[in-house]
Amino acid sequence: MNQQPKDDSTLGLGGILGAIEKLAKLADNLQQAQGELHREGEVNLGKNAKASYHFRVRTLGDLKRHSSTSDFKPFEKPASPKTKHTDFSAIKPVEPETDVFIENDVVVIYAQLPGVSESDISIDAHTDRLTLRAKNASFLYQKDFMLPATVRPESMVKSYKNGILELRFSTQPNP
Repeated sequence: MNQQPKDDSTLGLGGILGAIEKLAKLADNLQQAQGELHREGEVNLGKNAKASYHFRVRTLGDLKRHSSTSDFKPFEKPASPKTKHTDFSAIKPVEPETDVFIENDVVVIYAQLPGVSESDISIDAHTDRLTLRAKNASFLYQKDFMLPATVRPESMVKSYKNGILELRFSTQPNP
């Protein structure tokens, strides 16, 4: 029997724990170097399931060295609902957190839009990209992104509950 070594990305929980250990070692090396760590990739979770990741870690030393040119910003909260804005040009758009999945022949998008009502949301869907905006007197969310598959915009099914927007699009068959 010829046994081949298994890829860590397909080992389930063991693979995830191994990846976390590698991340911790990278973070330790980063702290010693006082720099920046940027990684992105994909993890195979088994039959028809993949997870993608993208992260950036910067040390405080790196921020202090580059404070005049740094683009680092802490997590931003939208303005308090008690604060009323009449000029939207004064409100900086906040990019909502989103997750995008492909399930068989459907692209599913989840977006976190707390503090807005369903009537505040506008969606501009095309076959390969999506623009999401949500605004009211206190909040302005906006995100533009490419879709992972070609979709049929007219097939969009939208639901919004407790600040979470769910969009479902049927994919177009490959020619």
